[in-house]
Amino acid sequence: MINNISFNGIFNIQNNNKISFRAKSLPNDTFEKSSSPLKDNEFIKWAKENNFLSCGIKASLVDENLLGKGFSHMVYKIPNNDDYVLRVSRNYFDPKEVDFSQYKIKDTEDKNLKSNFGQEVARIEADDFRMPSISVLRKQTGISNGNPPPSAIHHENGKLREGELEYEAIERKEHYANSLQFLADAPQEAYDSLMDKFSELDEAGYKFDYYNPNNFLLDKNKGTIEIIDLDKMPKPYENDLGNALWALTNIEYLNTYLTDSYNEKDPKISDEDKNRAIKNTLNVIDKYTKAMQKKGKKFSQNGYEFTVHLLGSFPMSIFLQTNSQSEKIEKLRNMGLID
Repeated sequence: MINNISFNGIFNIQNNNKISFRAKSLPNDTFEKSSSPLKDNEFIKWAKENNFLSCGIKASLVDENLLGKGFSHMVYKIPNNDDYVLRVSRNYFDPKEVDFSQYKIKDTEDKNLKSNFGQEVARIEADDFRMPSISVLRKQTGISNGNPPPSAIHHENGKLREGELEYEAIERKEHYANSLQFLADAPQEAYDSLMDKFSELDEAGYKFDYYNPNNFLLDKNKGTIEIIDLDKMPKPYENDLGNALWALTNIEYLNTYLTDSYNEKDPKISDEDKNRAIKNTLNVIDKYTKAMQKKGKKFSQNGYEFTVHLLGSFPMSIFLQTNSQSEKIEKLRNMGLID
């Protein structure tokens, strides 16, 4: 039983099985790959049967079909096709100005990836390299995890991008808390499966883009943690699981969540909810590390986000029951989580 939390104390963990997603899902990022071609490509087959190049692209790339915006791309749903989505450049693409009659569909699907990571399966492009290309991605389900970093919602000059909420907005705080609640309540099997997904990515040679916590999707219906946004690497590759945990916990947002707004009119986060966020973060760390132990995975000390930001965080000090960085490393080593 967890009593009131002292912010310099140690406490045990008790799970809470209530899941509530009050906040509107925030934009997700997706990813692009270059891969070996397939003999059969389901999207290309569908596109030919439905004359997608001649009449379907422009009908898809309209505001009402916009699913989300990432740091550099926008994603659109395809009417009458629930299996794929379109991704275009956020800054350099205006479908009203593009002559799609010059475009062709290129098969880019990588058969080494058996699971759905929202990966690219085809690319729609013209022979003229100056014309923008369109990526066709497998549709992935779930609510975006946590909040994107400030760099994803601001222009380089620091001005907030159009249509984005302030980083400290109550809606973002609620979404962060709801994401943590889902992760804390998710079954251990969801974390075990997540380790298997990283193993598949390692073997196929793909790096997970952990810089944006939104690149984890939380599937409430299946109770699973999904992955999107990858970069092709020489295989085999070893993803940094410490940096991935940094993203999954969205630990960089914790201080923002715990800090009250200077504007007295802004809604306040209760002490109870602040305590719950810390407790849920501990649950996430506990389940994640248990899955690593089960699957024989280890943290790397080379990951900056892990060693500096996550390992030095308040929740990790509680989890490992010490404030000393060297003692934390030694405890993780004794747990078989670091060589």
